[in-house]
Amino acid sequence: MQHEREIDALLSSGEAGSIIDRLMALPHPKDGAGEANEWDRAVAARLETALAKSMRSRMVREGRDAA
Repeated sequence: MQHEREIDALLSSGEAGSIIDRLMALPHPKDGAGEANEWDRAVAARLETALAKSMRSRMVREGRDAA
């Protein structure tokens, strides 16, 4: 079920899993559905925030390693 995957992604630590796996966990609008429901919007916003923080952290860490 999609909600179980989303909940697992929300509960996982920020550094766990690949960026691609985390992108795939983002809720996708259902075919034929106009607006996303409140759950999908809330989950998407939280996962996007966590993913952005993780990506920034990795970029900074890789920048330090390269220097």
